[in-house]
Amino acid sequence: CRQALRSAPGAEVDFARAEREHQLYVGVLRGKLGLQVLELPADESLPDCVFVEDAAVVCEETALLTRPGAPSRRKEVEAMKRVLESLNLNIVEMVDENATLDGGDVLFTGREFFVGLSRRTNQRGAEILADTFKDYAVSTVPVHDSLHLKSFCSMAGPNLIAIGSSEAAQKALK
Repeated sequence: CRQALRSAPGAEVDFARAEREHQLYVGVLRGKLGLQVLELPADESLPDCVFVEDAAVVCEETALLTRPGAPSRRKEVEAMKRVLESLNLNIVEMVDENATLDGGDVLFTGREFFVGLSRRTNQRGAEILADTFKDYAVSTVPVHDSLHLKSFCSMAGPNLIAIGSSEAAQKALK
């Protein structure tokens, strides 16, 4: 918990609370929504590995393994690759060392992708995502004063994006 990357210095993760929230979340996914949930083993050497969406972007039968913007998170992609391979997905790896892409900056609407250009995702990363998922339009969104695009917006239903009221969110909306 002490080694995890945080946006606010000194903020520490309450492990017991996080564990309870995780179990409730998995319970809803399995019990109420009937989804299959694959739980990966924890890796104590990778304190941010709980944020699995950052390591890959999956659409249909293709998984794009990202190149996280924080160098300390890049080893997480190796574990994600093994899991995605076991699901027989088409794996695309980002090998361009100039590219960075965190899944937290990728919002898929079902028809198009929005990619936040942030401290963790750059233009080259967005270009590789567009090259990987050629059947979909890809638009970039500048992200300021937030870690990721999905720090302030998310899909809330078909054709409905929920967006926060913060100044950063409103700038991105415009």
